[in-house]
Amino acid sequence: MRSLQRMKAYDRRRTAIHEAGHAVIAMHLGVAVAGVYISPSRAKDLLSEKSYIGQTVFGSSADDNQYRLICVAGAVAEHVWIARGAPHEYWFDELSEPHSMSPTDWAGTGCEPGEPDEALIDAAEAVEDLLRGELRPSLIALARKLIEAESRGTEDAVLSVAAMLGHNTADRRAVDFR
Repeated sequence: MRSLQRMKAYDRRRTAIHEAGHAVIAMHLGVAVAGVYISPSRAKDLLSEKSYIGQTVFGSSADDNQYRLICVAGAVAEHVWIARGAPHEYWFDELSEPHSMSPTDWAGTGCEPGEPDEALIDAAEAVEDLLRGELRPSLIALARKLIEAESRGTEDAVLSVAAMLGHNTADRRAVDFR
């Protein structure tokens, strides 16, 4: 029982970091973020599937280059969080694994799953530099806020995340966060 609780806590933190990575990079690029959330998965077998899922919804104003950076940011944020390896030494190997990113994230990169091109490797390196450096405090703060919002499960917690992202919550588009 204790190991299942630890696994769920780890998945929750990892999912929060992943989604925060997408959101922080989008905001850094000036792309509007309409919403971001994490929630428990409805998976039946938590030993073989993720116990938490998440989503970041951002505006369609991103160009192809920005979109690629945003889509790879979740996977990069996870690696920055677990601090595996030295910077820039493993992106080709990591992204050569089809399951290194979700199908949605792969679709946004312009690459087939497990077939990174040079532009995607360059994007991962650029995002890593930002998330290890100047954007690290924002990444950690937003991930913590996402965990807090999910724990409380209240609308005001979701709105506090939207406010942290710099959105006018009184004029917020109707986004289904749950």
